[in-house]
Amino acid sequence: MDDLKYKHFKMIENTLPIHKINELALKEGNAKKPVYQIHKWWARRLGCIVRSLIIASNLNYDATEEEFWEKYYSKNEIKMTVLDPFMGGGSSLVEAKKMNAKTIGVDVDPLACFIAEKELEEVDLQNLTKEFDKLYEKVGKKIQKYYMTEVNGKLCPIINVFWNYSVNCPKCGSKTDAHPHYKIYANKSGNEQHVFCKSCNEIRILKHGAKWFKCKKCGQKTVVNRGTYARGKLKCKKCGKEFISRHELNGKTSLRPFAIEYLDGKTRIFKKVSPYDLKLLSKITEELNSIEKDLMLPNSKISLENRVDGRPMTHGYSTYKELFTDRQLLSLGLIHKEIKEITDEKLKKWLLIAFSDCLSSNNLLCTYAVGYRKVTPLFGIHAYTVPMRVVENNVWGTTYGRGTFEKTFKKVLAAKKYCDKPYETDYSSGKFLKIFTNEKIESIVSNSEEEFYNGHADTLILNQSSENISKIKDGSVDLILTDPPYYDNLNYSELADFYYQWLKDDIGQNSGIINEMLYVNPKMEKTHEDYEIKLKEIFKECHRVLAMNGLMIFSYHHNKEEAWLAMGDAIKQAGFIVTNILPLRSEGSSAYHSFEGNIKWDSIVILRKKEYLKDLGIKQDFKCLKTFWEEKVSKDLRNMKECDKLSFFRSLNALTDESL
Repeated sequence: MDDLKYKHFKMIENTLPIHKINELALKEGNAKKPVYQIHKWWARRLGCIVRSLIIASNLNYDATEEEFWEKYYSKNEIKMTVLDPFMGGGSSLVEAKKMNAKTIGVDVDPLACFIAEKELEEVDLQNLTKEFDKLYEKVGKKIQKYYMTEVNGKLCPIINVFWNYSVNCPKCGSKTDAHPHYKIYANKSGNEQHVFCKSCNEIRILKHGAKWFKCKKCGQKTVVNRGTYARGKLKCKKCGKEFISRHELNGKTSLRPFAIEYLDGKTRIFKKVSPYDLKLLSKITEELNSIEKDLMLPNSKISLENRVDGRPMTHGYSTYKELFTDRQLLSLGLIHKEIKEITDEKLKKWLLIAFSDCLSSNNLLCTYAVGYRKVTPLFGIHAYTVPMRVVENNVWGTTYGRGTFEKTFKKVLAAKKYCDKPYETDYSSGKFLKIFTNEKIESIVSNSEEEFYNGHADTLILNQSSENISKIKDGSVDLILTDPPYYDNLNYSELADFYYQWLKDDIGQNSGIINEMLYVNPKMEKTHEDYEIKLKEIFKECHRVLAMNGLMIFSYHHNKEEAWLAMGDAIKQAGFIVTNILPLRSEGSSAYHSFEGNIKWDSIVILRKKEYLKDLGIKQDFKCLKTFWEEKVSKDLRNMKECDKLSFFRSLNALTDESL
């Protein structure tokens, strides 16, 4: 190997202990570290992957695997500035800040900037907890009264309320309740299932696997797994006509509650909705109507302009406010109002991020995981799915329940405690071990480049496109570590807007964000050419701000050749050259998107400035690089699916071209 490479190149331009890193990724993908659970973000890069890339970028070219892991599980102090021009959930900044680097993050989405800011900033947990306790006294106790049910003359706290759509048949006009089946909870290990009568909704407990039962109240026979709804179609119970259910829906006006899960002491119990429950809902609607003008509810229309996903509008919804029950609106509205009145701006924003995170588990697009007895939040699948059976969570929370405000607040506390004492995980012994590194995640975050460069802040976050990052000085960045948008895979701005509508007065405006998104969709008039042009401009800016001997590293995957060709052209036009490509796992084994054809491996692409290599007299041997990784993939990475191999080989073919 050329001696110059040993002297001037880094370990990441040679190799990585891929197998062990991937083992960590498999585990972490299913249980992210607390700091990354502070708020939902989509396709968030795993902390173990980012940490590995930073460490390998700071080790010498010929560093051993033993040296790598010694650094990985030790305290690191790196004297560099790290930039992520597509910051998203902030993983690059968090992992770099853990090693005491200066950090810069850029993103067009204000929600992404808000989340990253809170991941990095310090907070006085004692004062924050006191503020939460005040909030409980002011509105928490009141909200808990909204979630009570009467059982044998005694009031019990509600954990969940089950709703379903009642739909008019387009042929005979009769109503049919949309149910995929008649199970609420099925416990295989306990050999029981909680079911309900298709006629009167009376709850029964049967043996697990029982196929039918006769209702003791109304005498009707119910076949447990034979519901009225399947794959978007509903079968009229009167005339038997099958029709597409969403065409007949009128948003939440088509919903009705039919069952409740409540808490009696420490026991969770299901029951049918009673007249008491319906009367309580009526009173809550009256109260909401009387004070709605004082609440800052998300009244905005859901924009149809340049939209990729037609849901939930195709199911009769038109505003964000309609995506919540009246009880949820009243509860969330009261919490939001009290948070907004907090005079300490920093404490206010900490409570706002807990509030925002709880929104995904408290809306009409949540379902119930029948086998796990818990809420499945919105965006578990990255889309506005509209379930025919909806579960309403207890907004403030009880002992049980997922994604309640109380629990998302506790997630904030856990996240910041982790930041104060971070750990890395180790499974090499066959057990789960936490190895504390004596590092710390703490930062003074600013949106002002002047404060960043005069030393008053060590993190700069810019809410803008990276096409023009003139606020960042030429050659001032040592490492660019990023994850460009994946061509035509997802448009996160549509998803983030669900949260943004509640936060827009506090975290910045996102006007025109759809037009700034780097995304290919002909229906949105966003073409391959648009993607390529924007990517070139961003990569040129990256080239400008990167130090002469700096590295740019990005992760990417796609099985479309044109996506990789766009990337290759941007690399060439910006003045970069590829020095290595590494395959690494991008997510865990049990992600919601785990279906055949779903890519779970990224190509990690390492770039240098072309003029830097020229000055050193080094010419990259692309043929050698390509042959090496083709052999490596075929021999050592046999567990890669065909779609993963295709994506990786596409990257090799598109980016290891002599013309680049």
